[in-house]
Amino acid sequence: MPRIESTFVLVLAGLLVGHALFFHYTVDDAFISFRYAENYASGDGLVYNVGDRVEGYTNFLWTVGMALVAALGQDPLFWSRVVGLAAGIATLFLSYAVIRRRCHDHPVAILAPVALAANGAFALWCAAGLETSAFTFFVTAGLLAGSSHKPRAPIWSACLLGIAAVTRPEGALFFAIVWLHSAFSRRQSLRTLANSAALFAALVLPLYAWRSGYYGELLPNTWYAKSGGGADAIFRGIRYLGTYFGPFGGWTSAALVPLVFLVRLRYWERTLLAAVIAWLLYVVSVGGDSLAFYRFLVPIIPAITILALSGVAKLFPAIGGARVSPGRMALLFVLLALPVYSSFRGQMADFVTEDRARIEYHWKVIGTWLRENADPDATIAVTTAGAIPYYSRLRTIDMLGITDRHIARRKMKGMGQGFAGHEKNDMAYVVRQRPTYILHYTFLLPEPTFTTGQFKTPWNPGLKDLLEMKEFDEAYQGESAPIGKMHFIYFKQKDSE
Repeated sequence: MPRIESTFVLVLAGLLVGHALFFHYTVDDAFISFRYAENYASGDGLVYNVGDRVEGYTNFLWTVGMALVAALGQDPLFWSRVVGLAAGIATLFLSYAVIRRRCHDHPVAILAPVALAANGAFALWCAAGLETSAFTFFVTAGLLAGSSHKPRAPIWSACLLGIAAVTRPEGALFFAIVWLHSAFSRRQSLRTLANSAALFAALVLPLYAWRSGYYGELLPNTWYAKSGGGADAIFRGIRYLGTYFGPFGGWTSAALVPLVFLVRLRYWERTLLAAVIAWLLYVVSVGGDSLAFYRFLVPIIPAITILALSGVAKLFPAIGGARVSPGRMALLFVLLALPVYSSFRGQMADFVTEDRARIEYHWKVIGTWLRENADPDATIAVTTAGAIPYYSRLRTIDMLGITDRHIARRKMKGMGQGFAGHEKNDMAYVVRQRPTYILHYTFLLPEPTFTTGQFKTPWNPGLKDLLEMKEFDEAYQGESAPIGKMHFIYFKQKDSE
């Protein structure tokens, strides 16, 4: 690698870090994992509420890793960013190196770090507190290993994708694609394929056995909480893809992918293409995601980028390092860097700005106030199950069912038509649990007033049912507490004084 090129890649890695930290954002869901991690580190088990075994996370390896961090007396929030950024940088370097090697040192390899560093979705999820960046690295490395001709490639692929599957269950989908493609292509011996499948099973099946024994389920509770949308969820998933590959700017790389068909597809290109298509179909089938900056599409952004630049290399052959015209390189640079605009303007940028304010200036403040003012034995019911329970350290009923087995399994009318992951509720069930506080509106207000309009947000369905319940009216009363210049409004059990 020429020194000037290596320096440029290092600069782009630095820009990726700067881009990620620019958001200064930790998603609320990350605090769910942190709560599990800290309970485990404290000796209370891998649980959300002590004594209640429900798997309200979908990132086993990540949560256990954060538990180790907490057990060492370190801050999971800080280290989640460090590990996420490291994984993002590793993916950036890996993508660049693969294009250089598999496209015969073609100059367009330098554009891979450009595309990744400029993509707001890839950047944000490097430092948002969840496993997305680490999962993306293992998926990308596993796909690339599995698409190699080397004899031991399937073994390395099984190992990497096995780690991915222990990080998130969907890692198994990528392994299935790689393994089946290899089997039908007859690139590897049956013995090698059998060994890779056995290795993958050895890494993944113990988790399912443990989960079944510990939680009593084969799938995380989050699966039940978010599933059941049917055709409506599929249409929502299609819209999800449409906004990413449309206004957000994902089209800039995707538009170049068809160029790989200019010359007969190579084995590794077919592998990546099959994985991308399978993942897109999966994302559509589950109805997309409600979190900012297209979290569910991040795992295939590197694969799309690699395919796109492989197509460009076919369009402009440059064997042995021959130069591509500077004008063309500049045009491609601008095209692949265009998505950076969405980090500063547009719906997603506005969402992150607002969500950051919600977490920092509302949910964290409310959680801290509860920890300082509520009885340690009190129970809260919330629709935002991350920062408020994490900072309050109180027993919590998640009214959306992510960490509640009963609500997660409830059949709801209109599933798939609402806010993904925020559609299930059972207010009668919540009231029967008699939590000390019901926090149906988790935002501080300038005045201590109650109006139905203030309480309506996508995060708290079921409000009308709650307010019309006779049992709720008899058991709870509205109260407010001043916090600084603002007011915290909540419902408190009448006999909890």
